[in-house]
Formats: sequence, C-alpha cells, structure tokens
Amino acid sequence: MWNKLFLIILFIFLFSVPIFSEPDGEEGTQHQLRWMEVDGATGYVLEIKNSSGYLVLSEKVKGTSYDLVNYTSGVYEHRVAVINKLGKVGSYSDWVKFEVVVSRVPTLSKDSVYSVSKEDKEKVFLLEGKDFIHPMKVYMVTGGKRIPAKKVVIESDGVAKATFVVDPDTDTGIYDLVLENPRNKTLTVKQRVVFSDTKEKAANFAKRQEKIISKEIPEDYYETPYFSTLWRSTVIPGWGQKYIDGKNWKLYVYPAIALSAAAVYANSYNRFISARSDYQSAVLLGVVLAERADTQVLWLLNRTNAEASFNRAKTELGVIQAGAGILGAFLIYNLVDSYFSAKRNVASYEPGFPIGNENQRFYATMGTESGFSQTKSGLELGPRYQIEISSRF
Repeated sequence: MWNKLFLIILFIFLFSVPIFSEPDGEEGTQHQLRWMEVDGATGYVLEIKNSSGYLVLSEKVKGTSYDLVNYTSGVYEHRVAVINKLGKVGSYSDWVKFEVVVSRVPTLSKDSVYSVSKEDKEKVFLLEGKDFIHPMKVYMVTGGKRIPAKKVVIESDGVAKATFVVDPDTDTGIYDLVLENPRNKTLTVKQRVVFSDTKEKAANFAKRQEKIISKEIPEDYYETPYFSTLWRSTVIPGWGQKYIDGKNWKLYVYPAIALSAAAVYANSYNRFISARSDYQSAVLLGVVLAERADTQVLWLLNRTNAEASFNRAKTELGVIQAGAGILGAFLIYNLVDSYFSAKRNVASYEPGFPIGNENQRFYATMGTESGFSQTKSGLELGPRYQIEISSRF
C-alpha cells in the first residue's frame, strides 16, 4: 500500500508544473509547490534542503500545496512523505532537485550605444549589467515597431550577448533597447541603438549619441543644429564642424589657415605703413630740396627713393587686398561648410539617416513599447526542474 503511495507521490513531484505568483509585498517573494491528493493520507511531510546540503524546511502539511516565501535564487532539493490515518509517517521519496530563479528587472552597467548598419548581416550586442536571467529577451524598439534578437546568450553573471539579424529594409534611425526577463520584468533604455546605411555612419552617430547620454553635448543637439554649429564656427573656424561632424582635423586646419591669412595681412599692412611713411617723408624732403639750386643732385636721388617707396607701398597694398580677400573668402567658406555639415547630420536624405520623431520638430526617431506579453516558464522534466519567481525591487 505504502509502496504504491510512494510511487504516486514520486511521479507527481517529478512531473508537476510550477505555479507562479506575484511578489508578496515588499518583504519577499512567494511561489507555491503543489501536488495531487493521495487517498488515505491525512497529511504530508515536506523537507527541503539547499545546495550546501542543509535542511531548510521539515514541516507537516495538511493540504496538497506549500507556499515558499523568501527563497533566494539557487538549486534546492525536496522530498515528501505521506502521513497515514494512524499519524505515522511513511517512507520518503527520493530527493528531487528544483531551481528557484528570482526574476528582477535587468540593469545595464554601461551607457553604451550600439551601432548597426545595413552592411551588417548579423550584429552582436555585448550587454554588461546584472540580473540577466534565462530566458531573457532583447528587442530594438521604435515608433511601435519591435525587432527581437535572434539569440540571447547569458555567458556569465552580468554578461550577455544578443544577436540580431539585420534586415536591409529596416528603417534607419535611433532605437530604444529593451531587455525583458521572465515575468515581464522589463528594462527600457532610450536611444541606445543607432541604425544607419553604412558602418561608418552608424559608428559616428553612435559616438555622438553616447556624448548626448553622458551630457558632453547638449540634449538639443539635433533640435538647433544650424544655430549651434554656425555660432561655434563663427567664433573659431572648424569648431562647429567638429561639434556636428565629430571630425577633429578641421578644428586644427581651419584656424591654422585663418591665422596664416591674418598673419600675411598683418605683415603686409605693417610693410605698407612703413613704405607709405618713407614715401611721405621723401615727398616733404623733395619740396625742400627743389627750392635750392645747389641740391639738384640730392633732389634727383630723393625723387628716385620716393618712387621706390611709392611702388613698394603700392605692392604691399595689393598684397593686403589679396590677403583680405583670401581671409574673407575662407571665413565665408568656413560658415558655408559648417552649414552643410549640420545639414548632412540632421537632414533626411535618400536613403539617408532620418533622425527624427513624428511628434517633435527635430530629427530623432525614438520610441518605447511596454506591456509585452507575459513570458511562460520553461520546465525541465525529469529529476531536475526549474521554478521561476518574480520579485519587485
């Protein structure tokens, strides 16, 4: 009789489906073990031990279920015995393993922005954080559209890899990154995935997006691109281009060109002033020498010197005008270049990189999606099965 009951209980525990429950307030997490009623039993004895072999529970149970409260994640073992009508405890079943997985909202430890391009066939995101629980799901989300990762592998505690298959027809833009643990424990980090046409564009946009997140550049980076770029380039040639393009060479080359043109202008201006002064002095001296008959030879020499000073001043004046023209033309080119640098970075083009939100007046595609369907628990049949429970933190 008891051997039959023993086999029935063992069969029930090996193939029972875990029951999930929501967190029991803020004090802890609760789920429930259940089993079918055994005829003739007045109760049961349930024993549970942890992975270290210590008995954490040995308790008589009247019903066919037991609430497990405040159990941390880990592998446990349990066994059960039937209490007959005489109050005697029969033989225990074998120890059977089960795993408790506390499902929390996952977190990321780095503010990384991931770049994806249409040139990629697959893209792997390295995720670093904590509370990554199998089976975790990862999505790219924008404007109500959700793109799931093909595969998510939790390699170790705090490290996971999500592999996305790249569809060339996917809209370019900035996507939110969503991590979803079992029991719909969801983390949404906004503007963390950049999808562009080429690897170079995607990498450049991702770098700038990281600067926005780290507040190295303002949040309205795409909201006032022309103003922000033009005033910087007006103050220092090339600064606006670096701000919007992220290319450092213009910040060094453009000021060098402007300073060189200004130096040539200043040097020519000084030589022009000197030559003009010499010419004016020679003219005044010539007036004095012309009035005396015995100074005609000196007057001729002075006249030659005045002509030379005049020609030198005229030459330097031409250099000044050319230098001013070159400097002015370059400064105008610098502003035009800064304008088109802003245009390249924020305007939609074909195929282009549309950074924008339909509800906002700047170009940045953003979006969130919540209320994903509840994840069903996986179950390992046999001597070891997994129980997933949820916890609010």
